[in-house]
Amino acid sequence: MLVKEQEDAKILEGVHTHTRKNVSEEIAKDTLEANLKKRDINVDLIRVIACLLVIGAHLCLQVLNQCFNRIDWSRLLEKSFFADGVPLFLMITGFFLVNGRNYKKIWKSTTFKVLIPTLIYIVFVQIFCMFIVNKESFVWCLQNAFSNLNIPIILKGILFGDMTQINGLCIHLWYILSYVKIIIWIPVLWLVCKEEKMPKLARRMILIFGVISCIITDIQRFVSIPTIGLIKVFDLVDKEILYVLLGYELFIHKDKIKNNKKLCIVSGLIFVLVNFIRYKIEIKYMVINSFVDIVGRENFIEWKYTVLSIISGVALFIAIYSFELKSETLKNIIVWLGDKTFGIYLIHYLLIAKVDLYKFEKIEKFYYEIIYLAVGLLLTFIASLIIVVTLRKMKELILNLFKRKEAIIKN
Repeated sequence: MLVKEQEDAKILEGVHTHTRKNVSEEIAKDTLEANLKKRDINVDLIRVIACLLVIGAHLCLQVLNQCFNRIDWSRLLEKSFFADGVPLFLMITGFFLVNGRNYKKIWKSTTFKVLIPTLIYIVFVQIFCMFIVNKESFVWCLQNAFSNLNIPIILKGILFGDMTQINGLCIHLWYILSYVKIIIWIPVLWLVCKEEKMPKLARRMILIFGVISCIITDIQRFVSIPTIGLIKVFDLVDKEILYVLLGYELFIHKDKIKNNKKLCIVSGLIFVLVNFIRYKIEIKYMVINSFVDIVGRENFIEWKYTVLSIISGVALFIAIYSFELKSETLKNIIVWLGDKTFGIYLIHYLLIAKVDLYKFEKIEKFYYEIIYLAVGLLLTFIASLIIVVTLRKMKELILNLFKRKEAIIKN
């Protein structure tokens, strides 16, 4: 009898264990589903693609091929399609502009997730710049760390809003200053981002004024327009704020956009068409100017304040957001990657500088350039991702170490 009771107890224990295991699995599944519902997967996909576009823009070879002393039009075409990474990031900011967080929490998040990592990046670049650009060894940089760390230059660059003063490897950090500017303006933006009559009217007027300003600026690139005081009124609208407000407009209509196959195809075609138009315009623009100020001329296609960039950026945002994602595995991967795009954005520039892309300027044929971009983009993204994940793991280990010490001290 006792043996039977013991056997029954073991069976019951096995049932309970199996039940607990199933319950744990269900809880884990529910938690994962809750996280997926909490995050907008398509926005994470936009983050990843925007990050890839930024890396691609930095990887693109120079339109003026100095090795052959001629303009390489195929490179201009490539650059056209990598021009909208920053506009996508700005529109994402607008997409989540009204998300229920108070202003204090926004600043706290910005400080710990953006400003502190950026400051660490700047310090690292100052110390190890000569190693990154292949002029000195890593050990030499460590030995001369204090002399390399030029704090007055760092402060001057931050105060004057010119990151190039700090270091050439900080050139891409202009976006951080733009982001901070947007965060400062958020209380004002909240006033116009309401679906009430007057705020809506004010927001639409700002958008119209901003677009008109871009049109006038674009015309002035080709035609001399007399300076009229009234025209300057349109310049009052900050172009980065314009993208943020466009992002909010997309948020308002997100239910109509999401998982809309027809809209995905149409907006995708618009994106491709606009970029070919941008490419054709730029060909004419660069031929006129020939080799005079060629560097300034090629910036036309990648500059985010043109009307074509606005249309292209909005079309790409809609195309990605309306794309229907069905695979749960793919969703999980996108969420995981989307959480690391800022770190990748910070670090990728160092890897590109370390490799020294000038050696690839000898590439002449279009299909070789495409292979170079595809391979370079993939390797830079993966390498940056590995570094970001490693740094996060190190951070977690250090924090856990401090928590254990605190627990030991308390006990």
